[in-house]
Amino acid sequence: MLRDQRADRRSQLEDPATRDAARADLEQRLDAARVAGRARRRARQDARTARRAANHTPAAPGALSPRSEATDDASSAFHGGEAREAVNLVSTAEQTPWLDGQQTAADGEMKRLRLRDQRRRLREAIQRFTRLSGVRSCGTGLTGELVGLHVGPAAARFAGLQSCHSVWACPICQARIRAARAVELERAALAWLKAGHGLYMATLTVPHWEHVRLASRVKDGHKCAGKRSCTCTCKCPVLAPGPGEKRPSCTCACPVDPGQLARVVEAWRGVQGGTWWVGRHVIQDGAPAPWPTTGADRLALETDGRYVRRQQFGPDGRPAGPPTVWQEGFRDRWGIVGTTRTIEITWGANGWHSHAHVLIWTEDPATDTYAEHIEEELYGRWAKRCKAVGLPTPARGEIRKKDGKRIGKGVDVTAATREKADALGRYVVKLQEGGSLAMEMTRADLKVARGQKGKTALELAAYAAAGNEQAVDLWHEFEFATRGVQCLTWSQGLRERLADLVELDEREDDEIPDEETAETPEKPSLLITRDAWWKSIVPVYGARADILHAGEVGGLAGALAVLDGLGLVQGTDYGPPETMAGPVLPSIDQLRRGQADRQARRDRRQAVDDAVYDRAPAQWAAAQEKRRATIAKQKEAAADSPQVDVEPDDTKELVAARTEFLAARRAAHADRQVEVEAAIARFREAG
Repeated sequence: MLRDQRADRRSQLEDPATRDAARADLEQRLDAARVAGRARRRARQDARTARRAANHTPAAPGALSPRSEATDDASSAFHGGEAREAVNLVSTAEQTPWLDGQQTAADGEMKRLRLRDQRRRLREAIQRFTRLSGVRSCGTGLTGELVGLHVGPAAARFAGLQSCHSVWACPICQARIRAARAVELERAALAWLKAGHGLYMATLTVPHWEHVRLASRVKDGHKCAGKRSCTCTCKCPVLAPGPGEKRPSCTCACPVDPGQLARVVEAWRGVQGGTWWVGRHVIQDGAPAPWPTTGADRLALETDGRYVRRQQFGPDGRPAGPPTVWQEGFRDRWGIVGTTRTIEITWGANGWHSHAHVLIWTEDPATDTYAEHIEEELYGRWAKRCKAVGLPTPARGEIRKKDGKRIGKGVDVTAATREKADALGRYVVKLQEGGSLAMEMTRADLKVARGQKGKTALELAAYAAAGNEQAVDLWHEFEFATRGVQCLTWSQGLRERLADLVELDEREDDEIPDEETAETPEKPSLLITRDAWWKSIVPVYGARADILHAGEVGGLAGALAVLDGLGLVQGTDYGPPETMAGPVLPSIDQLRRGQADRQARRDRRQAVDDAVYDRAPAQWAAAQEKRRATIAKQKEAAADSPQVDVEPDDTKELVAARTEFLAARRAAHADRQVEVEAAIARFREAG
């Protein structure tokens, strides 16, 4: 019977009218099911919100409650919930009713609290839709069994949590890292200008339009299609190159189509590479041309301005060969010591816009006239390199009639000056149009969109957090493109030159502490258990930001009120360090030592992998023989003069006693070996 029913159903669906009616009925039922599902989810969410509101009791009159209706979401789906219609990314410092006397706080302090709270909430919003595991665990994952809450007079922070150290995708980490780099760059620029040198700020852009890809992708039709780079295992034969030969290129890799960001980075790398930047020998008859001996020829070269006399010297300091003609490059012609490059990315009506800011450090002081000449030469090179990497040709710009300035330029070079900041002689570095040069180079996280020109990455993240699907897709592409890309780079040898003038910040990104670290006590005010953190705090959207903001505004009492409102039990889920049992949180030094050990192991494995390609069989045999000889020498040295471990506090008598004991133990061991051998010999004779 069932078979007959199915046959009748198939015969009915063969009729186009019946088939269309059945499809319309199915779509109507699916739409009704979706509406009913959304209604059930909204009802459950409203019920949870009502239960939390009923259980929440303020700590004291004055209603210190930094939580707001827009951010009060207790959805248990931390990273996969339905997009909200609106996400409140405005600081709750404006929503929190201040106690009597607190309104006299400085506007700068209020702005700082507001911006800090906004970053925390934006990070929690990004963690809902990001595809980067490091960003998802930043400020969420634990490094131990307890989470420390440090509350200071006007700051609060968590301890014992993981950090992603991303200068692109994390609002908290990029603000921390970029602020430190801005301070370092400004101090270096001040010292450089005070020493009588010059600085130029160059901005290099390219035309852009809608539907331009930001990220690089493997071309379609290949095994790794859709990825940013090829991950195929190389199957090329392991052959070491011969003397003077290059290693053969791998033929297993899938071809990659570079995105806009990769092309801009490669274009600037090409500007600094090659003979245009460093100069070259003038070749005559296949060899460097000798410097002319006649006065007329020398005068012609010197008048030209592009050629100089170059003399090579040997190890003994004497001239090695005759002097030659050297064509000066862009670097030597303008006395450039080095460059500092940063990349900025925005998105607007014309799609993605990746551009480079380059700080040019010169020996001579900077002037507007030199800036115009540098801009003209740099534009020609930048246009050629953009064309070589597949980017459109930058615009030269047009001259404005009212003031004669060139606008709409693809390359803009500005001379940086030092201006007196106060009567004490403190100098600040500024662009001639105003605005800090260091902030322009490093603090992209503080920039906002100017009209329709473009939106920064954090602004796109705010739109994505509000439920904009296009912004979510753009943010995913931004993450995909910037992962592993350096934001700020220094040319080789520049930092060594600046180190003679000012003390530079040699810390890595993961060694830069948070802003709140210096403003909070070293000992935690509270300890929160792992179970309470994962079950009661992390699933509640905005809870982490609420706890910290309440601690900054209302002190420890404000943080306790929020913890109680979340349903945590004092003494079981949280409490002072004296009463909370559990393992001690690892210190920052311990985490860094562990990270250094892991990096050392990775470096050793990488060195072994590289040696497979770099060494020939004869080199492997020689290295193995050298290793055997070294081990034999170490054994002989240990047998002749054994090492004695000497502690710093040991006296001469203790060292002598230890040496005598070791000698007696070695003698006894030797005698015992002789006795054992004699006993074995007697046993064999008796057998």
